[in-house]
Amino acid sequence: MKIRRNHGRVRDELPPEIRQQVDRLMIEGGVTYDDIKAYLDAQGYDISRSAIGRYGKDFLATYQRLKIIEDKSRALVSEAGDGMVLEEAASKLFAQMILEAQMSGELDIKELPRIVSDFAKLQSSVVSRERLKKDFAEKVQKTAADVVESVRGKGLSEEAAEEIRKKILGISR
Repeated sequence: MKIRRNHGRVRDELPPEIRQQVDRLMIEGGVTYDDIKAYLDAQGYDISRSAIGRYGKDFLATYQRLKIIEDKSRALVSEAGDGMVLEEAASKLFAQMILEAQMSGELDIKELPRIVSDFAKLQSSVVSRERLKKDFAEKVQKTAADVVESVRGKGLSEEAAEEIRKKILGISR
């Protein structure tokens, strides 16, 4: 198995703001590597067209994979809605992205423990948020029931009590 080096002049020598501009130019389309070379020359960086091409090939392949994952995520959101089902799907997509990045050499293995730790924190916050949403919905349900019971006891019509209950329950949606 041939392992490609994961660095080049574009990645190693350009400051982040110039590299981000190169990335934007590649994404926009209609811009050639010669155009990007001219841009870099104007910025004072002498980087060959072939170095830009190698960077562009890797960058655009990564960008395409991320677009596919983004599209999959959108499809999951539309199908699964939000909550724990979506979080589980996101976890699977995240694991897939990590494996692909690691296998392609885009991920430094030394960064993996930090990435996994950060993702675990994110998952924990999702679980906490879902618990809060559930608790809030239960409290709203109980409050709605208590208010309806109270207003019925004071002679309010069944229709008016139901209207109040629906308005209260609308808070949690």
